[in-house]
Amino acid sequence: MIAEQPLDEAAQDATPFATALVIPASAALRDALPAALEDLTTLLQAARAARVFTVFIAPVEADFPWPAALTPRPGPHEFVVRAPDTGAFGASTLNLLLRANAIEQLVVAGLQLDLALASLLRDARARGMQAQAAVGAETHAAIARQWPATPEAPRSWQPEVKHSRWLRTLEQRVAPSHTALLLIDVQNDFVSPEGATGRREAMPLVQAAVAQVPALLDAARTAGCTVVHVHAEYGQHVRNVGSPYRFPSTRTREGAVWSLSATEVDDAHQFAPGEVEVCLPGSWGGQPLAAAAPRDGELQITKHRFSAFVDTPLEVMLRARGIRTLIVAGVTTNCCVESTVRDASMLDFHVVVAEDAVGVKNSVVALHEASLEQMRTYFALVEPVARIAQALQSHAAPQDAGP
Repeated sequence: MIAEQPLDEAAQDATPFATALVIPASAALRDALPAALEDLTTLLQAARAARVFTVFIAPVEADFPWPAALTPRPGPHEFVVRAPDTGAFGASTLNLLLRANAIEQLVVAGLQLDLALASLLRDARARGMQAQAAVGAETHAAIARQWPATPEAPRSWQPEVKHSRWLRTLEQRVAPSHTALLLIDVQNDFVSPEGATGRREAMPLVQAAVAQVPALLDAARTAGCTVVHVHAEYGQHVRNVGSPYRFPSTRTREGAVWSLSATEVDDAHQFAPGEVEVCLPGSWGGQPLAAAAPRDGELQITKHRFSAFVDTPLEVMLRARGIRTLIVAGVTTNCCVESTVRDASMLDFHVVVAEDAVGVKNSVVALHEASLEQMRTYFALVEPVARIAQALQSHAAPQDAGP
């Protein structure tokens, strides 16, 4: 992630190719006299002439009276996004528009450094983007000079440029500089024969998957990939409708459902100890399997729902490191693995699922096969560990053969 910069520092080298101009609505803009808007208007005109990707952020609740000189002109690279004052990245299509168009630099412009502008800068920087404030005549003019009209030059938002950025082959996708291995829930309660799952039923497919994890970890570590250990933690402190929790049921193959959302309960029903909760804080069951324990410097994420992206900093941590591809392994295939893979794909990461390093318990083997087919069809490349390791090895520096 780039070093923190003063919020009022002028943008440096804000070239038009992969830059976005963002103008948030504000009381200062609404109430400004025309003379006060001249320099900001000049900046917007320069952006339009240079075909800079431009986003106006308007309030969610009501139409914003944009000054005439700043009236949006929606088109192929100019958009209006509705968002809360301080939550545009997390509560609107702003993040989608920026990542879908390969925006790497943000110029956030206004008449003063208010809370909305400062929030945009900090959220962009947290995602690894270069983000600069454009406030005041001098700054507006300095940036405008960097945006000469160049109608024929390529821009990151153009379809042909976006097409050129696609990672087509497995080898391209798993280049270590932009790849992270995501290891999902390789914890005692899920994978050890003495854990909560293993005590209830046989799980040879899980054991076979776990046996592949060391080789996948070694390949990722040797290649220099980012390694992320995702561990589940459940319990009373996070218990609610969507929390993973085993309720007995006669409607499923394993005789249970795994959330309150999936069952019906009567007024007297409680979350009873006999209905089994796993990976409790501080428990042996919540500890990672020794063969998959994190090493110093590797990232660790604690999740409280099935997907590793829900209520965690995972996406921000990946964006800040320039990660474009996720290799996913762990348990269980049809639940936490698939939930994470679905979210990763929808967030525009390339996803590769390690086919023989994911697994389920015996009662839901059919769901394992269906899940692999589902992910293979909609969300990810599904490849065996040996093929993934081979693709990672292709990026190794050639050995010096000597004289």
